[in-house]
Amino acid sequence: MTVGRRKVLLIGLCVFVVSLLIRLIGIGWGLPNDLHEQSYHPDEPVIFGYSQRVEPAKGKFTPGFYNYGTLYLTLLRVSTDVASAYGAGPKDSSAKETWMAIGRFDLVGRVLSALAGAATVWIVFLILLPRAGMLGSLFGAAALSFAPGHVVHSRFQTVDVLATFFLVVSLYFALRLLPSGDDPLPDDRLYLRLAVLSGVFAGLSAGTKYTGIFALVALLVVVVLDRRTARWKALGLGVLAAVVVFFLATPGALLDSHAFLRDFRYEMTHTQTGHGAVFAGTPSGFIFNVWNLFVAMGMVMVVGGIAGLVRATLKRHAWAVALLAFSLAYYILIGRAEVKFMRYVFPLLPALAVGFGWLVSRAHIHPKAMVKAPLMFVCILGLGGLFGGGLAMTVRVTQWMVEPDPRDETALEIRNASSDSTSVGLATDPWFYTPPFYPQTAAGPWIESEPGSFERRYSWMQAATRPKVLRYVPADPRDRVDFDVRLLTEDKPDYVVLSSFEIGDYNRMKKLPSPPKGFEPQLGRAEEFMDTLRTEYDLVKVRGQQAAVPPSVFSGTVLPHDLAYIRPEVTVWKRKTDSQSPSNGSSTTSGSTGAPAATR
Repeated sequence: MTVGRRKVLLIGLCVFVVSLLIRLIGIGWGLPNDLHEQSYHPDEPVIFGYSQRVEPAKGKFTPGFYNYGTLYLTLLRVSTDVASAYGAGPKDSSAKETWMAIGRFDLVGRVLSALAGAATVWIVFLILLPRAGMLGSLFGAAALSFAPGHVVHSRFQTVDVLATFFLVVSLYFALRLLPSGDDPLPDDRLYLRLAVLSGVFAGLSAGTKYTGIFALVALLVVVVLDRRTARWKALGLGVLAAVVVFFLATPGALLDSHAFLRDFRYEMTHTQTGHGAVFAGTPSGFIFNVWNLFVAMGMVMVVGGIAGLVRATLKRHAWAVALLAFSLAYYILIGRAEVKFMRYVFPLLPALAVGFGWLVSRAHIHPKAMVKAPLMFVCILGLGGLFGGGLAMTVRVTQWMVEPDPRDETALEIRNASSDSTSVGLATDPWFYTPPFYPQTAAGPWIESEPGSFERRYSWMQAATRPKVLRYVPADPRDRVDFDVRLLTEDKPDYVVLSSFEIGDYNRMKKLPSPPKGFEPQLGRAEEFMDTLRTEYDLVKVRGQQAAVPPSVFSGTVLPHDLAYIRPEVTVWKRKTDSQSPSNGSSTTSGSTGAPAATR
């Protein structure tokens, strides 16, 4: 090994280690503690639960859940089995200790995501190195390493970051089919091997999250742009490898085909029909996802990445044509969807980071100082956080994930100010966004599949003291609705607590010229509830998101739905002293009817 290769390996290792350390800080956010038994991430209990249906030792790889591929569930089950063997399992049979053990297992899954996120940065570095030199490679890697959206989701036990890692590895092998730098053109045998590897990792990505199959677009473009006789054989082998590996990663597609088709169709329908009130009345996905990209990475890096890919394509660099074609195809896919989570743009971030790194490398060698200096200056400031994103926002969201959570702070503050008769009212079914007034508050709609779930949640709420927790429910619990004004006029709790996840979308829709079709009743109830709340209660505390959004181009906007998980805004309202005394109305907790839809 030459000294140059040793240096490259050392720098690449540093890139990986630094990116991993960034992602490990705050990785314990929202896990079960003395206040709440479930994770504050709404999907983690669901994902963990289904992962335990995979039993590798028994040869069972069909969890009966196929909204995603099965690979992440399998890796999570294997990892948690190993962790359990080393003492991470429950220490006793109590419910609290069981949930604490699940929290430790959640942490194992989060570490898998952190490793995948850091490795994705490293692959971006490798893609850029022969095309943009060391400087461009480091800038491109830093663009993804400091991307706040990617950093935050690398601390979650979810599928998105791992799926993106496999996808970018597939792109890496597809681009290796092309000549780059001083590397010789691969011979036919290596050419076919690289195409197969590209297909293998596309299959692994699809086996983690179905959209990963779009990595094959880059392989197709590379093959079409080539002229060697083995190109069509290479494409065929790559596609075949992707299909075979997908079925190996998600064997339920064959062995449990009825459930697979049911969940696959649901997922496709879900993305096309919307996600309750969350994205109702928002702009087209083609526009909305631009904002998602700006928040996830930063405006300078996104604009620079697009400019770099377009410029390199105009310069007829085949690698840029392939990455741009993949990016456009994938963007059209998510742009047409009605569900617009920020995490859906993650497969675009590595491609944009490559474009950004290449643009920096061209700017650095530009002969005109009047062009070189300003462009380099803006790129450096962009990495630092100019116009949002970058290191500054990553530091801020990391700070949010290591400091006390506003939900925990709210629960403790009200508890400390409560007597045995103090009550707090909830306008919707409690879930991850609700302060933990009792340990099971975050047990959300996913528990509704269990027999007697409403009774269980009712008993948990009934057991809550200091404060008592009220949620207005009529005689038939199936008739309950969000923002039932009778909570305020009949139950009259001492406090009412609202989260931005409950009221934020209604506040947004209220400002539209006309409400989205089908949401008029909910908007009417929310408006009546809030009018009564302002009349009978004083706003005494605001914690969380809105009070802490850093100054940037995004000031005055809320965070994307799946970034706000880490810091929702919580408002506390106290009943006015001149209001009538509380009644003895009976309120209960509830199940999932009327609650926000489960995340996907």
